[in-house]
Amino acid sequence: MKTIWLNLPVKDVKKSKVFFKAIGFKPNPRHEKAEHLASFLIGENNFVMMLFPEKAFTGFTQNKITDTTKGTEVLLNIDAQSRAEVDEMAETVRKAGGRVFAEPGESQGWMYAMGFEDLDGHRWSMLYMDFDKMPVVN
Repeated sequence: MKTIWLNLPVKDVKKSKVFFKAIGFKPNPRHEKAEHLASFLIGENNFVMMLFPEKAFTGFTQNKITDTTKGTEVLLNIDAQSRAEVDEMAETVRKAGGRVFAEPGESQGWMYAMGFEDLDGHRWSMLYMDFDKMPVVN
C-alpha cells in the first residue's frame, strides 16, 4: 500500500470549504478549483481529506450516511504541539461556525485535549501529549 486518505460526506461543499480553510486546513492545489468536491492537506505529511456531497458519497459507499446527531462513526484526531495550540483551535472552530463539544482540558495528567464538530457533525479531537509526564506501563 502506498498511502491513505479520508473521504467525508458534506451537505454543502462551499460552506465546508470556508469552514476548513478558517480552521487552518490547507487547500489541496490539485482540487482547489473544483466546485463538486473539496480537498485539503493536513499536517506535515499532507494527509489528504476529501469532501464530497452526500449523494456522491453514498454512491461510493453504497451505504447510508451516519446521522451525526444520533451517533459517531469515527473520531478524527489532530496532533497539537502545545496546550496553547489546543486552546487556539477551540476559539478558531467557534469563530468558523463549528461546535466545541469538549472544552480544552487535562486528561490523565499528561494529555490536554478538546473536541469539536465540523459543520456536518463529524467529530474531531485536538490533542497535545506531554510525553515527559506519560506514565510508564510495565
